[in-house]
Amino acid sequence: MIAKIVATAVALAAVALATNPVHASDGALDQNGCHYDRQGNGAYHCHEDRGPNPDRFANVKKTRENMCIDKRNANYRTTSRFVAYRTMGECVRSGGVETFDESGGLRNKPWG
Repeated sequence: MIAKIVATAVALAAVALATNPVHASDGALDQNGCHYDRQGNGAYHCHEDRGPNPDRFANVKKTRENMCIDKRNANYRTTSRFVAYRTMGECVRSGGVETFDESGGLRNKPWG
């Protein structure tokens, strides 16, 4: 009986020691359910699928893909899950990437 208890305890200890600890992200989530990874590579990533933002007429919307779009963007009207900003500058300073202008071309290219 004691051998069975010891064997069970050893097996449980081995399982506990074999698992990798999980570290929670350190940042609070924004209205998209996303945040920037401050400890790793700084990437913007999402943990929750939040519902549509009720401020559908925001001046600038930062999408779940981390793109800042304004009313000149063809996707503005159909973007429903976003963080609202008053200006494009505020959105870009938050880490978002300014995307398309009224002609459909990239204004600030994220790669350089």
